[in-house]
Amino acid sequence: MIVTFDAPAAFAAKAATKATPIVFMTGADPVATGLVESFSRPGGNLTGVSVLLGGVVAKRLEILHELVPSAVTIVSLVNPDNPNAQIYARETRAATNAFGFTH
Repeated sequence: MIVTFDAPAAFAAKAATKATPIVFMTGADPVATGLVESFSRPGGNLTGVSVLLGGVVAKRLEILHELVPSAVTIVSLVNPDNPNAQIYARETRAATNAFGFTH
């Protein structure tokens, strides 16, 4: 068994073997990133847990807006090699638009 604690490690393990069971934990949506086929039937030799951190982006910006209402520009730095980057960028753009920030 291989146990991984982030999406890049899970993808590396998935690429390395089709036979050894892989258990992952990730902050990303494993279906959206292509790690597994579905939550109910992951398929292949992978299974795991996702904490789906991406869903809290809007709440974080809401709190930021309450703490610093004069803020108008939000900058986010992401690792483009991380499979979560595009998902977080999409969610951040949507949330910044909702609060009137520029991104």
